[in-house]
Amino acid sequence: MSTWYYAGAERQPLGPLSTDELKQYFRNERIALDTLVWRDGMMQWRPLADLAQQLGLQDMPRPEPFDAAPAFPSGPGVPPMPAPAPSPPPAANLEMDEARTAMPPAPEKVLEAPAPAGGRAVFNLGSDPSPTPVYERPEIIERMAAATSGESATARNPYLAARAPLQAQPSFVADQDVVYAGFWKRVAATIIDGFILSLVVGLCGELFGMILSDLAGGGELATAITTSLCTIALNALYFAWFHSTFNYATPGKMAIGIKVVRSHGEPISFLRALARFFATILSTLTLCIGYLMAAFTARKQSLHDVICDTVVVDKWAYTTEPERQRSELGVVAIVVLALYGLVVVAGAVLIFFVIGLAATAQRFG
Repeated sequence: MSTWYYAGAERQPLGPLSTDELKQYFRNERIALDTLVWRDGMMQWRPLADLAQQLGLQDMPRPEPFDAAPAFPSGPGVPPMPAPAPSPPPAANLEMDEARTAMPPAPEKVLEAPAPAGGRAVFNLGSDPSPTPVYERPEIIERMAAATSGESATARNPYLAARAPLQAQPSFVADQDVVYAGFWKRVAATIIDGFILSLVVGLCGELFGMILSDLAGGGELATAITTSLCTIALNALYFAWFHSTFNYATPGKMAIGIKVVRSHGEPISFLRALARFFATILSTLTLCIGYLMAAFTARKQSLHDVICDTVVVDKWAYTTEPERQRSELGVVAIVVLALYGLVVVAGAVLIFFVIGLAATAQRFG
């Protein structure tokens, strides 16, 4: 038999009751049509009025006064109390469920499902629950999720385990104002990435090159070639992997607050990011004019960006918070450019000083 619970005056779940006992409570006016009820297999608490037709309560006589008899009588000839039923949904959800029922209920459709394997049967409302509850079927979960707003079927079902995404990715929102990364922002990001590559990738490339050369039994030329190839491969993996994962930016770009995306804002794939790295060779072979294009083109695109259909934009572009975009350089970019400028000036002064010193020594020597 079905096991029912109903909400008391303090919104606490009371029961359990069988179907016949639930009808008797209604006949004795212990519960009314606006009383919230629940049974195992139902998705949520519902007013008794929604179930009156299925339970046959509409034409039921309503006599006499309320009888204060106990819910579960005992004595000879009376069947024993049924075994404890599964706990109903928390009573804290009753107010939320009652608010949902304030809207006119949609007509219920009878779900016609094929006979389940293993000889198990699925019963309609008012009968014993199915061994495989209806709410665990994927199609029912999808239908409930589509019918609700702001709340998924998983959140509504007290029997399903909570789920969470393994890795949060930035949301993509198109059709908005975009702040493109200017030339100097990209220069500052390149300086930071170059510093990281020279320390980490350069050392690793040289180490791997020497190991591979020794394994192949080559000489100095073979060592130089393998070292160069390993360094290029590590550089390519560095840019391709960072541009296609996380925030779609290398550590240098993340420090400046910019990222690389497709021309319409979609994230780029690993293969496109890899092709973009090798396209930078063309920007270099043109006497770096390919890089200088970022200072003059409308969308701040370099030559390799035009070739691979990519743009460099602010990290908040194409997200749900575009108002956080900034067109100014930023503190990090200014500091990086200033330090790099001092290093360049100091290097130039040192070179001229060494040349002058050598010339003076030759003149008087």
